[in-house]
Amino acid sequence: MNYFTLFGTYFIMWWVVFFIILPIKIVTHADQGVDVKGIHGSVPINPNLLYKILITTVLTLVLLLVLIAMFYFDIMSIDSILGVA
Repeated sequence: MNYFTLFGTYFIMWWVVFFIILPIKIVTHADQGVDVKGIHGSVPINPNLLYKILITTVLTLVLLLVLIAMFYFDIMSIDSILGVA
């Protein structure tokens, strides 16, 4: 894989993992019974975005390294995915 392909794969995987991690441990205004005028009840009180971005970055890096190792050690190849070989 070249660097552009690795970056593109990492970028797509990062967003997928981020949207999986995002709703974990969310406490909303409706859960706490807080009623603030102009704020919907499903708005998170403290979403911890920096922590979730850090976890997403590390987890995506580990997943990408596993994917690279699978291609490097020929556990998985493009030909086997397509059913050519």
